[in-house]
Amino acid sequence: MDLADPAMPAAGGVDAPAPHGRTPEPPRVGAGFIAALSGAYFGTWIALLPAIQITLALRVQQIAPDAKASVLSLVLTVGAVVALLGQNVFGLLSDRTTSRFGMRRPWIALGSAAGAASLVLLATASNTAVLVLSWALTQLTLNILLAGLNPVVADQVPASQLGRVTAIAGMTTQLAVAGGAFLVQALLPNLTAALLVPAVLCLVGSVILLRVLPDRRRAHADLPPLTWRTWLGAYWISPRKAPDFAWAWLSRFLVGFGNVTLNSYQTYFLMDRFGYDDETIGGVVFKVLLVNAVCMVLASLVFGALSDRLRRRKPFVLLSAIALALAHVIAAFAPSLGWYLAASAIAGVAAGCYTAVDLALVTEVLPSRADTGKDMSVFHLAQVLPQSLAPAVAPLYLSLGGGDDNYAAFFLAGAVIGLIGAICNQRIRSVR
Repeated sequence: MDLADPAMPAAGGVDAPAPHGRTPEPPRVGAGFIAALSGAYFGTWIALLPAIQITLALRVQQIAPDAKASVLSLVLTVGAVVALLGQNVFGLLSDRTTSRFGMRRPWIALGSAAGAASLVLLATASNTAVLVLSWALTQLTLNILLAGLNPVVADQVPASQLGRVTAIAGMTTQLAVAGGAFLVQALLPNLTAALLVPAVLCLVGSVILLRVLPDRRRAHADLPPLTWRTWLGAYWISPRKAPDFAWAWLSRFLVGFGNVTLNSYQTYFLMDRFGYDDETIGGVVFKVLLVNAVCMVLASLVFGALSDRLRRRKPFVLLSAIALALAHVIAAFAPSLGWYLAASAIAGVAAGCYTAVDLALVTEVLPSRADTGKDMSVFHLAQVLPQSLAPAVAPLYLSLGGGDDNYAAFFLAGAVIGLIGAICNQRIRSVR
């Protein structure tokens, strides 16, 4: 059903004062809505993340085996830049959508359908140029989908449920990675099927959410004028006017950078360090990701509920960053797959703790309810930018010592940067 939003301010108006920019408090959400939202996130992530983790690297190796690291860096960097530029525009447009179907539904529908088509192109790419183009389109379209999905929590979930709901929605990330790894293992050597089955799951998850989402609607008369300042504002929120949001953004960026250093090059690390080949790497990565996912899910449920009960977010961010740094150190010097599995388990606990509170925290420091889509897209930049910058600087660390496989230096740099991010998070004042 469609629900009009009586709280939306008139043109040029300002939201009524309320804690953390959330006004009024939404009603409690039920299990069906939480399941549908989590299913849509799961479908999005299973279309995107296993490609980053496994299938994209294997496609690069098929097309450019002699320059796989540099070509993968190029593909990831271009895709991340496209995602960086795209989602904010569509987040802004989502806030200004006056469709009778709601503000978020049109973008969820468009992003999921176009994302599936982009994965078809990725699966059939025959050279580096098409590979770069198809991955850029995949990133763009799935970020259109996320531009519709990301504001839903702020739109629909009350503060008393934020930790639990964001924990459940957040753990879909790792479940998608593990589920995607399982699909890849089951479907390889058919790499085309390994890319297309997740695309179908993305479509199914989005369709289910579209059927149950009580979407907000906005009247055209309520929209402020669309000017060049409005477009530029899609990428910027003043730290002076919203300092807590700025600290949350910086923290997510730095912690995200630490995550990318371990995740993006995991496939190559395992192949180069322990001698796995194209036929065996799928099963190994699945084992690693399964350990990570189980630990992440359990930690997310525990820390999400604990965060809501204690009404505290920041200590959990600090705890997660310390655990993540430890995982990076163990991975950097892992002498065997067993040690790397231990690092993956610790990283899973860290990720579960972090995802249980990160989205809840930023939802509580959003500057304005009227601009939820745009503001969440600005925050999403903190996740996208590391995906662009980490691959760009990776060769500098990988080449230390004269080779091109110094993964230890890269992982240790990520550990330090992630810890700095957790320290930045402690500067937030309006959330405990």
